[in-house]
Amino acid sequence: MTTHTNTTTSRLRRLALPFIGAIALTAALLAPVSPASAAGAVPKGSPYLLYTATISADGAGTGYSSYINVHDAHNNAYAFGIQSDKGSPESKGKPRFIWERVQNGKFTYGYLGPATNKNTPIGMRWYQNDVATMIVNHKTIGTLKLNLDGRLFFNAEANGRLNGDVVHSTVQNTRITVGNVAGRTGLNGKWNTNFSFHGIKATQINAPAVQGATFRINGRVSGLPRGGNWDTDQVSGIGMIAQKW
Repeated sequence: MTTHTNTTTSRLRRLALPFIGAIALTAALLAPVSPASAAGAVPKGSPYLLYTATISADGAGTGYSSYINVHDAHNNAYAFGIQSDKGSPESKGKPRFIWERVQNGKFTYGYLGPATNKNTPIGMRWYQNDVATMIVNHKTIGTLKLNLDGRLFFNAEANGRLNGDVVHSTVQNTRITVGNVAGRTGLNGKWNTNFSFHGIKATQINAPAVQGATFRINGRVSGLPRGGNWDTDQVSGIGMIAQKW
């Protein structure tokens, strides 16, 4: 991930995209925060949101990734996953766990340590006192301060960096529990995999499953303008589903 202040719009759009083209998004990219933006103690009791999956992030070229993501319709979002980015001075192309956060249109991110391209169980929790957690191999490894305003939307996604880069990622066995009020608990409808940008496509291989949905996200990046990359343009395949509301 690069840190140029004029390249944030599409990355924010990917994070906070409940409806294509619904919101004109601009933001300033902040310096990376490492290892995490601590939010304090995790509350007792059940979280408002728990999203888990097993992901892999593989491919060829200069960059590829795999994420799970939660966002609202108010320029707030949180993604957690694995990224390889040869353009990053922090990771130098090696797979790393990474979180990305948008708050009121401002984007921050941080690396959490070495990852692998192979299947890895990950997860996120969110509590209504604005504490979020990151989970790897069923263990909490960090917390974030995070505000979300329902209705919530959920992505299973992967990204490529430059024209010619190849993505072969998976998001498997997605499990999402959300809500604590009658009529706003659980998920609505089916996963939508029509969000495909610059050659990357998400395919649900066990449709129409909602809980336990598994996605292969593949493709070769193409069609980026000169100088374009995953910071200047949306370069992703996404499966998305919404909270019942």
